Amino acid sequence: MDPGATVTKTEFFNHTHVPDMVLEWPGRPRTPRRFIYLRTTSDQRELEDDWQRLPRADRPVLLALSQLSSTRQQKDLPPLPGSTSLFLDASALGALQPTDDSPGLPQLVSRSVLEGGRGTLDRPATEEFLNTVVQRAEAARAGERVPTRDAVDALTARMITDVADRMSAFLAALWQGGGSTIASFPAPQRGIGHLDETALMYLLESEDITDTAFWNRVVRMISLPVLLRTPAAGTGNLQYLMREAIRLWTSRVCMIVPGVADADISPWHWTVKAGQLTLQAPRFHVLVAQSQRQLPSGQEHGLPRLDDVRNRADRFGIPLTSLRMVVTDRHVGYGGPGDGISHDTRLDGISDALVQAEGGHGGRSPHPLRRDPPVHVRHRNRQRQRRTYPGTAGRPPWHDDAPAL
Repeated sequence: MDPGATVTKTEFFNHTHVPDMVLEWPGRPRTPRRFIYLRTTSDQRELEDDWQRLPRADRPVLLALSQLSSTRQQKDLPPLPGSTSLFLDASALGALQPTDDSPGLPQLVSRSVLEGGRGTLDRPATEEFLNTVVQRAEAARAGERVPTRDAVDALTARMITDVADRMSAFLAALWQGGGSTIASFPAPQRGIGHLDETALMYLLESEDITDTAFWNRVVRMISLPVLLRTPAAGTGNLQYLMREAIRLWTSRVCMIVPGVADADISPWHWTVKAGQLTLQAPRFHVLVAQSQRQLPSGQEHGLPRLDDVRNRADRFGIPLTSLRMVVTDRHVGYGGPGDGISHDTRLDGISDALVQAEGGHGGRSPHPLRRDPPVHVRHRNRQRQRRTYPGTAGRPPWHDDAPAL
């Protein structure tokens, strides 16, 4: 039901106060775990007693493996003010399992129930909740106030506050992306107007939205650091988002490494994994991150000759203000102010000395520094730093044969 969740069995089946399973989300460290307690009884009084006694701090889920008696409906369980507990019977759990495995709103709403649902849900109540939120989400994109407000009210009633806020932020993104103003969104302004990584994940994993204007509005509600924390894989909506984001965002560091695009996807494809945003191109990958620590070490890839770096910098008009050369496990840096240092005669002398020290020949150009360093490039107008490995046949993504992203 939720591929991002892991379930750990505790082997304490039928124990009263120890959970039978623990539900966790490793890709979302800020999402608290939930304890799941299985109950084989359908006796309402026993369930009510357990319902009252479960520790609320652990967001417990009480799951009855049998269906509640038709004479005792879910409304019979007393409401708990401020409760973070969720009660489900077997039929409600079945209703949460969408019939279609493809990403979409039903899956997102079902997953949000596992993550932050509260109160009591039998099958009719579960189906009513799913239908309300899914249908009203489409209305939010169309800017329809009344049904959007219905969806927000349903989330508030059935969700723990932080999860309800994330889902409301998701609806607000649909609202604003559809062209309505955020000020007119029919809900409290708490937490909306921006997307955290979980709300952004909801949006990216919903049905594909091909509207360019929609993503042009949404991209202004998020930032690159938020996207890097989002477990979004390589969804279709991520591709549409990046076509707009690439015009607005500035990365602190990137790396170009050898690689090929997956055969079963487009040869120009964006993915997010382990804190890295990656553009898969036909002959290379571009890794984007917020710090060098988030990028793989240079030793994992073959590095270029010094003359290769110079030629590529000249070809694309990139002024190099510093670079770092690597010989065995030693680094030598060279840099300074000005229009560029790539053709400094003193750099030639340092390169010759390093090649000779490593046992190379006399000439500069034919002799590579096999572990030659990455090049740090600063654009003088914005002081934007790029880190690049112009290796193999890899060309920068801004090369003239690259398609519009």
